[in-house]
Amino acid sequence: MAETKTDRKVTVILATDVVGYSVKMEENEDQTLKNLKVCRGIIEELVNEHHGRIFNTAGDSVLAEFQSAVEAVICGSEFQNTIKERNNSVPEEEQMEFRIGINMGDVVIEGDNLYGEGVNVAARLESLAQPGGVCLSKNVHEIVNKKTDF
Repeated sequence: MAETKTDRKVTVILATDVVGYSVKMEENEDQTLKNLKVCRGIIEELVNEHHGRIFNTAGDSVLAEFQSAVEAVICGSEFQNTIKERNNSVPEEEQMEFRIGINMGDVVIEGDNLYGEGVNVAARLESLAQPGGVCLSKNVHEIVNKKTDF
C-alpha cells in the first residue's frame, strides 16, 4: 500500500477574531452580523492589497496566509487602524474590536486550507493580543523589526 505524502510549507499566518463576539451576538444578532460583514470586507480588501490569501473563516475568525512577514504585519496594523477609525465614526452598538496574531511556521496543505503548528501558534498569539492590538511571534518580530515602523 502506497503512503500518501503530506504537503507542507513554511508560511506566514495572520489570525484574527472579534473581541466579545458571543456577547455581541446575544445582545443584537442582526446588528452584529451586519457589522461583522462590513469588517470582513475591510480585512478581505487589505489581505488582497498585501498579497495575502484568506484560507478560512469560521464564525468571527479569519485566517489568512502571506508569503511576506512584512506584508502580513503591515496588513494587520492597517486593519486595526482602519477599524479604530470606523469605531470613531459609528454608534457604540456598531463598534467592533479585533485581536490579531501573526506567526511564521510550518503548515500542512490540504486543498485550499492550511493546518498545523504554524496556524495554531498564530491563533494562540491572537488570544494574547490586546483588543485592537497585534501580537507577533519572535521570528516574525525579528524579520520585520528593521523593515517596518511597527
